[in-house]
Amino acid sequence: MKPNLFCYFLVFIFFGNLTQAQDFKLSEYASISVLTCEPGTDLYASFGHSAIRVQDPMMQLDIIYNYGIFDFYAPNFYTNFIKGNLTYTLGRQYFSDFLFEYEMENRGVKEQVLRLDKTNRDRLFNFLEKNYRPENRDYSYDFFFNNCATKIRDLIEDKELIRGVQINQRANEHKTFRDLLAENLDANSWALFGINLALGSKIDQIVTPREYQFLPNYLSESLKTITIHGEDLVENDRMSYESKPKPKIQEGLYSTPAFTSFLILILTLIIGAIEYFTGKKLWGFNLILFGLSALGSLLLLFLWFLTDHHPTVHNFNLLWLSPWAFLMLWINIKTRFRKPTKVESYIAIIFVLSLSATPFVHWIGIQKFDPLFFPIIGALWMRSVPLAFQMNPSK
Repeated sequence: MKPNLFCYFLVFIFFGNLTQAQDFKLSEYASISVLTCEPGTDLYASFGHSAIRVQDPMMQLDIIYNYGIFDFYAPNFYTNFIKGNLTYTLGRQYFSDFLFEYEMENRGVKEQVLRLDKTNRDRLFNFLEKNYRPENRDYSYDFFFNNCATKIRDLIEDKELIRGVQINQRANEHKTFRDLLAENLDANSWALFGINLALGSKIDQIVTPREYQFLPNYLSESLKTITIHGEDLVENDRMSYESKPKPKIQEGLYSTPAFTSFLILILTLIIGAIEYFTGKKLWGFNLILFGLSALGSLLLLFLWFLTDHHPTVHNFNLLWLSPWAFLMLWINIKTRFRKPTKVESYIAIIFVLSLSATPFVHWIGIQKFDPLFFPIIGALWMRSVPLAFQMNPSK
């Protein structure tokens, strides 16, 4: 139930006075909790969410502090989004409004009440209020290192802010950022396919136990290992909203990346067989295949060199989505009615070697490729080999 008008008036007076005050003391009945929200269906919500709840029945306060706010209508939002310069904001709202949104989306909300004494509660609450001031509330968002979950982790780890906290790190499971992302996405989904395509070798490094906490569910688990003055930091672990069973949505086979990837490979085999038995050269298929590789390389190069997205650098997908494919397009057109020259064959050999290097790069762990990339890589390899080894000996 939402607060009545009188409660709104009290909160307005309270927060109006608080902005002028140097310090404010909650009542002895106040509590502070960390909320962990289940993932949603939209891509941006696929990894869950974290927020802080401050509740004080004596002051009729029940407020959420939410580091996950962004404004679609901010100036240059889409430009900044593409370039990796997103600004997020600390938001504040009533708990009832916050919970209502998750009930409507059928996303469970778990609450972990923190075992904080009055001094620590007051100190944390006043910090959040000062952080909410217009001059302080904005921050530069980073999905892996500065998001709604890591902001809360950093507050709890601040021993000047919450005194008596002892951080006991969980055992390292030797997972990478790519492994952790894959845990939250379907293996045969365009979301995971696109992430594995756009993000480079940086996300294949082993994650430290602390870095796991960029994901809300891992932050929630880590809170259970923290102590304060020798006792568990989490005093009470409960569900604020229990999600209802969700029907499993079966994605159509024809709309999956697996279908597309293997379709390209099968078409390549069929076209190769037609060429072998008829002696005809179906060069138009090569234009499509090499064209897609060339255009894909432009996207990867843009993400690497022209944006501030640090996970998109050092992307070895450029071995197969390669600028070299532009030369392969040119060779394919030039050799429509003749065999390749030596120079053209040498160019094709370099592209074949680049494609052949992808399993090696994957195997030794420099960068892990999505398994669904390999049928496409195989198709590119099969269409490149004839251009590499059918050279005209006289030229």
